[in-house]
Parts: sequence; C-alpha cells; structure tokens
Amino acid sequence: MTETRGRQLLPGQTSRVHVYDVEARTSRLVFESDTVLVEAPNVLDADSLVLNGNGDLWLLRLPAADTATVLDESALVPVPMDGVDEINNDHVLDPSGTSIVVSARNGELYRVPLPAGGATTQITDAAAALPVTRKYYLHGIAPDGSSLAAIVGELSEDGVWTTDVAMVDATTGETTFVTRDEHPDDGCTIAADGTLLWNTERFTPGTAQLATLRPGADDPVRLTNDDRVDWFPHLSPDAAHLLYLSYEPGVQGHPADHPVELRLLPGSLVRGARIAVLPETLVALEGGQGTVNVPPWAPDSTWFAYCDYPVAR
Repeated sequence: MTETRGRQLLPGQTSRVHVYDVEARTSRLVFESDTVLVEAPNVLDADSLVLNGNGDLWLLRLPAADTATVLDESALVPVPMDGVDEINNDHVLDPSGTSIVVSARNGELYRVPLPAGGATTQITDAAAALPVTRKYYLHGIAPDGSSLAAIVGELSEDGVWTTDVAMVDATTGETTFVTRDEHPDDGCTIAADGTLLWNTERFTPGTAQLATLRPGADDPVRLTNDDRVDWFPHLSPDAAHLLYLSYEPGVQGHPADHPVELRLLPGSLVRGARIAVLPETLVALEGGQGTVNVPPWAPDSTWFAYCDYPVAR
C-alpha cells in the first residue's frame, strides 16, 4: 500500500483557491479540486501562484480575470525538488523571484529554484542541535533575501516542546533566537524595515494574539486584543494592510476545517501607530490550516490569495 503524503481531503470535501481584490472587496474562485488538497498560496507574479499539496510543490497559472474559468488539479504543474522527500505548508518566495525556501517534513529548510525546480540547497542543519530535536517552520524572508524569519520548534530531552521566533541566515543557516521562553509563538514574518510580526500566547495564555517587535526594541507590542484566536499576520508589500487569520474564541493552535475569518487592519499599526480601530472581516470561510499560512500578497498589494476547504452537507 502506498503511504499518503500531505494532508488529504475529507469525504465530500473540496480544496479551493480564491484571489481577493482589496479595493473592490470582492473574491474570485480560481481553482477547485475534490482529489488534491492544496494549501498556503504564495504569489509568484501577477499570473502565477505556488502551493503545496500531497507533500509536493506546485505552480498554478491563474485564469484571466475577465473569465469565469475555474481550474482543477490538471492545471497544477509540479516543481521538482531533488533531495527533498516531502514538504509542509511553510514555504516563502525569495524576493528575487528565482527561488523558494520550503520547510521539509524532516525539519530542515531547503532552497528550490523557480519555476523549473530541480537541484535544491539545504540551508539548515537541525541535527546540530542534538540531543534536542529541532524543526524549522518558515514564514518570512527579509526584503533583501539575506535572512529568514522562522519558528523553531524544539523537543528537549525532558520531552518539553517549545516554539520560538528566530532569524536564520539564508546562506549559512546560522540561527539567532529572538524569543526564548515558555510562550507558544508561530507565524513569524518580517517587514521591509526589519519589524517582526508573529502570533503569540504571551499576552493571554491559551489565546494567540498578534505581536510586533520593531528593530532595536526589547519587548513585543500587542497588535490584537480580543477574545478571538488570531494567527498568521501578513503585511502587504506596500505596508498599507495587515491581513490575518482569526478563529473563534477557545480554539487551540491553528487546526484545519474550522470556521475562520480573514481580517484586515491598517498597516500603520505595525509601524507604531496607536489608533483605535476595529478589524474588518473580509471573508468568513471553512479552513484554518492551509488558508494563509504563508505570505499570500501580490507584489503590487492590490490582491491576495487564500484557500478554503468546504464540505458538502
């Protein structure tokens, strides 16, 4: 029997990809499949997305905006990853557009050429942390491509699992921890000015909220403050908008197949503005895990891509 790779669809479930026009506040369905569960879209350019599915990396050429075409799994173009057995949904495009860094199931980070794929370069060496078991989960890349914003998970000899924010040298894999404590952290990205954004339970134990840490600062600043569970902050390239994923109160982690909302806040909050503003819900959907794990914005900041996973009732 062949072992399945990656997340699989539930009975009666489909995986879908949408693009959202921020100015028009409208969403367009571009992909739907009842055989392949795709996740975590990156926007390669105005016409192309990169996703993962079945443990592999795929390129999807978008249909023209003036058509009602909805693509299916036959439109997915594989991106070969020599030497990488299976990846998860933590992958981020290099600013050059010529490669992507992926998080493999073995806990390491690899660089893969785009769009053709092929020979990969291993960046990290998790085994160097032994006897501690270490895994890297990538969520952001500095605008100059020199460093990676990652979450580092570690399982100690005592069986204690921690997740911390770290910066990883994109060439050597040298890891510099930003946090080193008992608070669960995840979804770390990096803005053009070096500001870090992530979700953390340091403010309200058991409830993830968004935080930011500006260059030179010592303590993270809280960005969201409500009873919802907020994950995966993504600042638009022009820094005007902060997109994030929001679960209902009480949800633990970032599970799949939940009612979730994609919410928007002014990007000025990340730059230190202290304004009273309520988040705007752009889309309510069935998803969570896989919806916007990684940066989903188009380079011109006018649209983003996301996934949902409805089940026929």
